[in-house]
Amino acid sequence: MLDFVKEALQMEKEFQEQNGIECSVVIDGHTDFIFVNRFGNTQHQGTLNKALKRIIRDCNDAEFLKDENPEVLLPPFSCHTLRHTFTTRMCEAGVNVKVIQDTLGHEDITTTLNIYADVTRELKMAAFEGLDSYFKNEYNIACVG
Repeated sequence: MLDFVKEALQMEKEFQEQNGIECSVVIDGHTDFIFVNRFGNTQHQGTLNKALKRIIRDCNDAEFLKDENPEVLLPPFSCHTLRHTFTTRMCEAGVNVKVIQDTLGHEDITTTLNIYADVTRELKMAAFEGLDSYFKNEYNIACVG
């Protein structure tokens, strides 16, 4: 887990403890979830997506207040979109695909590769730059050696 994510989760847990919020559900033998509502029930995906829509709306409204034709607006996205984005960023950072598979909880690696690991222009360029360097190095070894 990334350090800043762990810190944010600990802060949320502390907030809940200070406000008497406790997880009241057990799912597949697991409990003590962090993302619970004020009643201790797990957050519903629809509720989170509605919150994201409000955030997107508010950010975009703020941009329109600054400029009638803003250059950057947040596009619509969902919680699941964030999962795809995180997976792509792990690929871009060079995280081993087996680590990504395990992080996402996929039993089959093809799910990770075919559905979640989107190829961005930057990722493709970086891969070919590395490949180009490899071949240049091999060529120089063959010609000099």
